[in-house]
Amino acid sequence: MPCDLLYLIDVFETNYPRDQNYVIKYMIERKHNVTIITSKDPRFERYDPLIFPKARILRFPVLGRFKGAVIYFHPSMFKPLFQSFDVIHTFTFFTFSSIYALAFRGMVKLIRSEISYPGSSTFLKAQSKGTIYSRLINYYKKYYDYYTVYNELEKKSLELLGFPKEKIVIVKPMIDYDVFSRLSKSELNNEIVIGVIARISPEKGLHRLIAIMKKVKNSSPEILKKIRVLLAGRIDHQRYAFQVLTNLSKLLKEKFFYIGEVAPPHKFYKIIDVLVVPSLIETGAITVLEGMAAGKIVIASDIYPINLYIKHGYNGFLFKSSEDAVKILHQIISMGSEFKIIARRAQEYAREHDYKAVCQALERIYINLSGR
Repeated sequence: MPCDLLYLIDVFETNYPRDQNYVIKYMIERKHNVTIITSKDPRFERYDPLIFPKARILRFPVLGRFKGAVIYFHPSMFKPLFQSFDVIHTFTFFTFSSIYALAFRGMVKLIRSEISYPGSSTFLKAQSKGTIYSRLINYYKKYYDYYTVYNELEKKSLELLGFPKEKIVIVKPMIDYDVFSRLSKSELNNEIVIGVIARISPEKGLHRLIAIMKKVKNSSPEILKKIRVLLAGRIDHQRYAFQVLTNLSKLLKEKFFYIGEVAPPHKFYKIIDVLVVPSLIETGAITVLEGMAAGKIVIASDIYPINLYIKHGYNGFLFKSSEDAVKILHQIISMGSEFKIIARRAQEYAREHDYKAVCQALERIYINLSGR
């Protein structure tokens, strides 16, 4: 028997791969009754059937923001409070949606944690007594029934914060492996296309590309002759974007192309050979998993959780400094058959994150909790 599922999400994009999209897509494919409540924003309402099926989405006006949370409200939001749902699943900690969910009484509630690993900045905020974050943590412990995390490290964080171990469920970051695995190339061209896809914002570390390419140009001009750099992504920070795009254009000239926002991203992955992820901070690092599934060589920052996915030199490469990245580029340029071997290993790992496999376990939890 199908479950009646309600998803609460501050910002919901229907044209780009996200964890919540995959969860909801799977549940619709499995014939469950799905309702989504979220904020209204034309930027995120473009529809792509490849990413997301048709669904009942209730979008409400944005009143403002508070510490990153999007505050959305309309009097008609009271109506769903009187409807019956088997399970309410909220994305994520420290959002307006996580508070709105508390108004629904007598229903099983799950929430996606966003605490990261023990000792991380979000963990320390949650641990600090008297802060809004620690108060919210206490509400979540009191009013939510289950908590989903990405991995064992995040599970440990919740345990240290006093969440009951038996209520914490690991739900891995997700990709559509079948779709992305079809984007691999059988052979490398003479010119290697290096791709970067990210929101153009400081935390995505795109300024690190400038330092890397300066070193390439000054000390390894032979690399420059063999590569082309393709950057895709929405501009979230205008001044930062201007600095990054201007510097890369001056450095690389005709070897650099900025193609704007690409949603969905599949055509982008189809044309690149190497994916560079220079992020300073990541939550799920879905882009890394997409690149691995697409059979690309991934060069990424040696940060959590990327270093849980990539084993350096085995199924991809990790770098701490621009010098490291240049050495890796040297190595890739001179690769022969090893390129294919590393790409194949990356795909084998990424298969574990296919949304259909991950969501099977989540569906069983929904069914057990609802008594269906």
